Amino acid sequence: MLKRQSKDKAFLFLILYRWLTLGNVIILSLAKEYPSVLLPVILVFVYNLILSVYPMWIYERLKKAPLLLAIDLIFCALILHLTGGWASPFYLYCISPLLLSALLFTLKGAIYSAATFSFLYISVLYANGYSVGKITEMGRIDSLISNFVSFFLASIFFAYPAVLIEQLETSKRETETAKHDLEQTHKELEIAYKLVPLSQRETDVLRLLSGGKSNKEIAEILFLSESTIKTHVSSILKKLKIKSRTQAISYFYNERSSTK
Repeated sequence: MLKRQSKDKAFLFLILYRWLTLGNVIILSLAKEYPSVLLPVILVFVYNLILSVYPMWIYERLKKAPLLLAIDLIFCALILHLTGGWASPFYLYCISPLLLSALLFTLKGAIYSAATFSFLYISVLYANGYSVGKITEMGRIDSLISNFVSFFLASIFFAYPAVLIEQLETSKRETETAKHDLEQTHKELEIAYKLVPLSQRETDVLRLLSGGKSNKEIAEILFLSESTIKTHVSSILKKLKIKSRTQAISYFYNERSSTK
């Protein structure tokens, strides 16, 4: 539950990130820092709207079918293509699928997505006339390398919180198991307390007796002779003022039910 809640919130945060980066594109366009990007803005707006209306449905589908994330990667590559590829105002927006893959599939998913998007990115650049040779002539080869490095760094560093969430969930499960064991032990102690004046050995015999064990089986478990077990059973019946093994078993289960 902890992991689910944490990742749900992180997924919603990534949707907010998309809206904020879209707002950044609109502000830059209004300031005439970039040419008209009306069509890409409309496409991204509609895309974001779908994500915002059905966030958990989309999130569950992605978890069950990781390859669906390719749709997100291709969509972002298309937006880069429509905005010229190189120095697109949507660069920050297009990082979001890499962060999403890191969230859902941790380090392995982050690396796969970064590698896939790197291929899509270089394809977009070539489609817009920005070959490696041209970028070198522009003196921007260092920027190109930085872009590729940023794909992997952003993915890998966002994968770390996802790993922490996994570890927290594991710790939570172990804590819940320990708590359950302690509760069971506490119940057994309460039963033992209510069975006083039975001795510890008599309590052990009664507990095994209630589990359907025969005198012989109880003797083997407790490393005692069968005659000793018979003596303990007789003592239990006498102390509890009952007449049969069946009544003794019923008494044990009644005491256990009263402690729940």
